Amino acid sequence: MAHAWPRARVIGWLAYVLGVIALGLVFRYLVIQPHDIGLACAAETAPWWCQLRLGIILMHAWTIWGYVALGSGLIALATGSVWAIRIGLGFSLMALMLYNADYGAAGLVLSLLRLPRA
Repeated sequence: MAHAWPRARVIGWLAYVLGVIALGLVFRYLVIQPHDIGLACAAETAPWWCQLRLGIILMHAWTIWGYVALGSGLIALATGSVWAIRIGLGFSLMALMLYNADYGAAGLVLSLLRLPRA
């Protein structure tokens, strides 16, 4: 017989996923892509937050989103750790939205395989 999750647990996981998606959309459409922000950060007197933006862009360029998603997905599958599942889901969703879809998709599948037994 299948064991159903309590409603509060389902809502908690859905809220987490929606929060990560919202953060990814903010990064993509309000931090990385706007042309005006790129011009402001290219200026000689760039604002302080341009270093944070550069860090997010470098995480994309070096495929960090995808590598962390894949690694934590493997750890989640092997150990069943709720933290590894959360990290795997979070970084996988970020990877899918921030152009690291190859490793992000694999990490998402691995994390989702372990989620029902968490």
